[in-house]
Amino acid sequence: MKSKLVFILALIFGLMAAYLTFSYLNQMKESMDNREYTRILVAARDIPAHSIITSEMVQMKAFPSEFRNNQEILDINQALGKITLTDIRQDEVILEHRLIKRSDRKQGLAYTIEAGMRAMSVTVDEASGVAGLIKIGDRVDVIARLNGEEGLMPTSSVAVLQDVEVLALGNTIVDNPNNSKEKTVAKTVTLAVTLENSLRLKTATEDGKISLILRSPADKGISSPAPFSIGGFNNINSLPVSTN
Repeated sequence: MKSKLVFILALIFGLMAAYLTFSYLNQMKESMDNREYTRILVAARDIPAHSIITSEMVQMKAFPSEFRNNQEILDINQALGKITLTDIRQDEVILEHRLIKRSDRKQGLAYTIEAGMRAMSVTVDEASGVAGLIKIGDRVDVIARLNGEEGLMPTSSVAVLQDVEVLALGNTIVDNPNNSKEKTVAKTVTLAVTLENSLRLKTATEDGKISLILRSPADKGISSPAPFSIGGFNNINSLPVSTN
């Protein structure tokens, strides 16, 4: 009976010692980790360079505030839709300078092109380029004067593309409002077109002479003008008009 009592007391004291040790270690941990945390954005999985950030790729995690460098992203919405400039590994902190907006031209023209679109340059002069008054971001229509074949088809003018965005003028991809008023007319204009419409534009530039028509920013209308020729033929089998 006495040995049984000793065993019970030893068990009780052992449990008390374990509890006190656990409490002590817990208090020590809390005192050692007495720091502030900030929730920041990290990669939920490996993200390749040049990827568009989606909500499945990232997550918010607590991070010691004392180790921040102020490049961390504190709101997931600030990253969604942006493009990664480099590879980002799982659980790696995502920093602002490693992402770019689609509209940001600092990293080059390629990052400004919408998905499904292409950048294509056409040659213009003062007349066909609207006297150099076109700006980056404007929208234009493209018409072409197609040379006919004697006895078969007269020379005609057709609408090739409508409501096309201007991406660049010459080798300039950013408008500089501080430039002098006497600007040099760009010899090329780069347009945003679909792959299909790039073929129409290529054919028009090779087979005839194109001109750009500046649109009002408020004008989103699309029309279907018949081809025009001096000979009066208005049913010429020409390039179909298209947008973008």
